[in-house]
Amino acid sequence: MISCRKCLATLASYHLKGFQLSRTMIAIRANCIKTTCETRNSPGHRNFSISNPNSRATIKSQDQNSDPQKIGDEEIELHEEETEESHNTYLLPNFLTEPASEGTEVLLDGVPKIVSEEKILKTNREIKSAKAQAKKAEKKLRDHLQSEDAKATAIELQKKKEIAFRLSLKSYVTMCMQQGMVYKAMLLLRNYHEEVKHFKSSEVYDAMLREASVCCSWKLIKEIVTMMEEGGIPFTLESFAACFIGLGLKSERESGLEAISENLLDKMEICDLNVDDIFKTCKFLGNHRELAIKGIRLGLPDFEPEFSSTPLTYTTPLLTSLNDTHVESAIPSNVEGLLKEDNLKKLATQQLDSEMSGAVFIQSITNSNSVSVNNQAISEMEKLEQEWIPVLREAIIRDMQMCKAQFEATRRKTLHIYPFLSALSTEDYVRLLTQEVQMLSGTSELFSPSMHLFCRNLGFKVIRETRIQRKKENGQLEKFQLLYDKYCQWYMNPTKDGQLCNPRQMWQQLVTQHQMEGCDLDYESIFWPHTVVLAVGQFLYNIILSNLKIADPTNTDGKLSPAFYVVYRTKGVRSLREIKPHPQLVKFYDEIRKKKLSFDSSLLPMLSPPLPWSSHKCGGYLVTDVSLVRLPAHASKQRLRLANTPPQQLYPALDALNALGSIPWRINGAILDLVIQIFNANGSKKLHIPQPPSALAIPSPVAAEADGSHKVKAYRDRIAFKRQKAEMYSLWCDSLYRLSLANHFRDKVFWLPHNMDFRGRVYPCSPHLTHLSHDMARSLLFFAQGKPLGADGFNWLKLHVINLTGTKKREPISERYAYAEKIMPEILDSADNPLTGRQWWVNSDEPWQTLAACMEVANALRCPEGPEAYVCHLPIHQDGSCNGLQHYAALGRDTVGAESVNLTPADRPQDVYSNVANLVERERSKDAANNVEIAQLLAGLINRKIIKQTVMTTVYGVTRYGARLQIAKQLKELPSLTPEQVQVGSVYLADKTFQSLQDMFTSAKDIQDWFTESAKLISTVAGESVEWITPIGLPVVQSYNNNPYDEASRPNAIKQRNAFPPNFIHSLDSSHMMLTALYCQRKGITFASIHDCFWTHPCTVAEMNKICRQQFVSLHSQPILEDLSKFLVSQFAVRASGADAVDDDTPKGLARHRLNQIISEVPRRGMFDLRLVLDSVYFFS
Repeated sequence: MISCRKCLATLASYHLKGFQLSRTMIAIRANCIKTTCETRNSPGHRNFSISNPNSRATIKSQDQNSDPQKIGDEEIELHEEETEESHNTYLLPNFLTEPASEGTEVLLDGVPKIVSEEKILKTNREIKSAKAQAKKAEKKLRDHLQSEDAKATAIELQKKKEIAFRLSLKSYVTMCMQQGMVYKAMLLLRNYHEEVKHFKSSEVYDAMLREASVCCSWKLIKEIVTMMEEGGIPFTLESFAACFIGLGLKSERESGLEAISENLLDKMEICDLNVDDIFKTCKFLGNHRELAIKGIRLGLPDFEPEFSSTPLTYTTPLLTSLNDTHVESAIPSNVEGLLKEDNLKKLATQQLDSEMSGAVFIQSITNSNSVSVNNQAISEMEKLEQEWIPVLREAIIRDMQMCKAQFEATRRKTLHIYPFLSALSTEDYVRLLTQEVQMLSGTSELFSPSMHLFCRNLGFKVIRETRIQRKKENGQLEKFQLLYDKYCQWYMNPTKDGQLCNPRQMWQQLVTQHQMEGCDLDYESIFWPHTVVLAVGQFLYNIILSNLKIADPTNTDGKLSPAFYVVYRTKGVRSLREIKPHPQLVKFYDEIRKKKLSFDSSLLPMLSPPLPWSSHKCGGYLVTDVSLVRLPAHASKQRLRLANTPPQQLYPALDALNALGSIPWRINGAILDLVIQIFNANGSKKLHIPQPPSALAIPSPVAAEADGSHKVKAYRDRIAFKRQKAEMYSLWCDSLYRLSLANHFRDKVFWLPHNMDFRGRVYPCSPHLTHLSHDMARSLLFFAQGKPLGADGFNWLKLHVINLTGTKKREPISERYAYAEKIMPEILDSADNPLTGRQWWVNSDEPWQTLAACMEVANALRCPEGPEAYVCHLPIHQDGSCNGLQHYAALGRDTVGAESVNLTPADRPQDVYSNVANLVERERSKDAANNVEIAQLLAGLINRKIIKQTVMTTVYGVTRYGARLQIAKQLKELPSLTPEQVQVGSVYLADKTFQSLQDMFTSAKDIQDWFTESAKLISTVAGESVEWITPIGLPVVQSYNNNPYDEASRPNAIKQRNAFPPNFIHSLDSSHMMLTALYCQRKGITFASIHDCFWTHPCTVAEMNKICRQQFVSLHSQPILEDLSKFLVSQFAVRASGADAVDDDTPKGLARHRLNQIISEVPRRGMFDLRLVLDSVYFFS
């Protein structure tokens, strides 16, 4: 629903389409016989803003609207609110209700002169009466809309609450049953059954039936079945599966149960359920499948179960050619020549042990003679940790006993956290809390996450530990190890009999082959409600805060102080609780950090190939749960979309993640040694290696007799010093973790499991040691498997060196080759004497990657068999040319735009930024000739750098206000311009830049406007979050609400509108990357990516480029916009209009009509021929 003011605002926009509003606005002052008519161009106008649904119409002047204090200081970015009112403002022009009669004296056009005071008073009364009636009608309409909106919201909220309650109850009774608390579980179930207000769901009863069957309690099964029959609860396949399991168990001790089995089979027939579907749909643990078969055979002696086959192929037309798994030649393994099968199995065992332990301790790189280590402090801390272990054990036992007493004493029909807490042993909690203490002690003095976040994360660690323990108990872990060993065998030799499966297909085949053996690996884990997760974390953190003490040297009385305490930090209008370690504890752990570091195992690279993603729930690490899509807690809508998406539709995204995760990596030892040497020598600003906080000069103290201004300056200097010190410490720690991890994995082969963000953009799960990082971090990584350079590889390697310098971006490849030969002495000097030579590599845009490439060039040149035989491990990068605009140009078929972003063949690479700068300069010259002052002042000042950021961020939805700030930042560096001229010049150049982009990307601009308008109407009129499906089948939902913590709140219209264009383009570039990854995998090409930057071996660059171009053309040959329009219509148009809205001329009906019209009309496109991309050398280069 939309508010009345929004309806009027939407209705106003129809004036431009032919709708007209007739309304007289006359202001009459006392003792003044004069009538003024408000027009659209007058200083005052009526402004209806839709940025706030509850805002009231107000009269604003131009002076008010142009107040600079009203404009926010922050630059407009993707998820920030719009600061320009013009995007949300509609003006209602005023029209006279009657034309002036002939002979009437007119003061203004169409405004008759009033000559009678009596007429004035009469008109005044009529106006007041009309205003009162209008307000009354408006209030009535607004109340009606608000009541409808409130009803719809209340219904939706009630549904969500019911689902949440049902899930919470299901998890609670399941945990009670698993911990032997049958009485409590049945108490809650009986209460739920008797409550009238709750909609009865089979889920809760089925969960109880399954646990009752495991306990072999036939009496309990009968009671639950009776409750379901009395309450009219529908029986499901899960219900009958549990009954047959219980019957199978009962038959092992008793006989004569055939009649019960026959009755259950008859009941299934009445419920129109097929007994074979039990084994196609339901999941089983342990020997429950065999027990269910035994129970069924009591009534059907000849029963043989039928199992459903898992589809392995793609359904999208973009990948149908990959459904044929036949290959002409064998594709070698990614670890051929690196590992043997026995080695890989040992590594898999180490990885499994690492994940089950939860934490990994590694040696710090600062543990050297160059760094002083306080061994006494380390020994004191180790002694203190040993003293804390029995304290924690005693506190856990005591508090658990108290919690249990409360749980058993209460007779209230409420949920309690004790069944969840009792899932782990005391020793498990001691280990978890010890690891948490070590993590807490490393937090910053000036900032740390809120206590809420700490509690939630600790709760998730308890969940992880509980699920691993559960997998051990029910046999899932044993079966997983069996199948993973077979998967590793396949990984060593992926081609068999001329057939090549991808990792997902192989894993699914293994699961299918062994589905009759033991438990199902994809058996659903118990859901823990968010409130329970938080409560468990709070319970354990209370133990840390209340029981751990430390000796404080400042206390003369010898009393112990809390090791951790809670502080409150103000953030806006909220006060956040944070946990801070005692300063003495921080000092101890600072010394320990110089010797060893601890990491969560789920944040590290893997020692064996990742588990292939086979569904949205299963993949990544071996036993540690990882989300397929990185979503905030409130993004339940996209989780639901993922769960309801057909499995085959997700295969392209899953397989792309598997292809990226299956690539093994190793550390570049030569670069690592250099970086560690510089890092331990207090870093280097010049080489972008962080310096320790101790390198920062301490501000000089202020004299006691100094005046107030000097004291204020000294205070500000101290604040700036603390801030800079904290920033330096953060950067230093980040490098310490990364370098220590790299040193730990120095001689090892490792893998990087991947997952996605909500748009489909791919990221490694490991945040520290990854190629998706800055220059130095990327330079540390090599492909583990090297390949000979071959005929063209050495040229690509030399070209890569030049590309990294950033000095020849606009030069053709031939000139770059010539430049590489010219500076070959500098390249070799950099490789041989990186720190003592001429250091040519230091001036590169990417210095550390340039140095790594220089070393490979030197090694290749010195290879005894020649450069062609040199086995190279260095990844070669191919970057898209302003990739966002490439996708816009392809969507809009813009010929001029396509040429400017290298979609067409050319002798040299095109530079879109220079092209736009030339267009802006051309328009400036015209204005200067027409004596436009600011155009004359900017003569000779317009260049590529001035407008680059604005052009780059156009794809991400930058506004004119944001563009003005970007250009002003560049103009401020020009000494010839005053601040006033910078202000005026930035506005002028922002307008010219947008106009130039529109001239170059005409259709693309229309498409971007269509995205923006569609998102605005969907979020305001339909009241829904924008969602779509990517060309490869991934569902995407923009979860931007006015209240991010309330799923029932309305979408944030500004964020929805601003984010849709860039998010949709990001989903396209991720689709292109995934298609390229899958086709490269089929060809046996090593492929990695950083969004629109593709990596491969030097010898396969040309082949990867060919695949990259082919998949871009294939992607954009699909009816992307037409499919998007159809999806938006199916999701939002019907819901927004409905059968009762036909011929609805109310503001609400007009707004719905506008929504339907916009989302169903795809913008026109140009005539660009996409096939030209196939011959474009500089498309990715």
